[in-house]
Amino acid sequence: MRKSKSVKRRSVGQYKNLKCQNSDLDTSKYAKFAPIDGPCTEVVNVPEEVERVLCFKCTSRSASGK
Repeated sequence: MRKSKSVKRRSVGQYKNLKCQNSDLDTSKYAKFAPIDGPCTEVVNVPEEVERVLCFKCTSRSASGK
């Protein structure tokens, strides 16, 4: 049986809100997965060390190939 890993919990101050990469289609690597009607408006709460993020909607579009 595999041992469970201990998870280090982060405090609230160690997170920040980032806009999805597809909110700026000119600089996004994944602009082809942006919403059809314009830039993405999703905001994602991530750990402080994260610099760029792709929201769950754009990630879903990239996985489905649409």
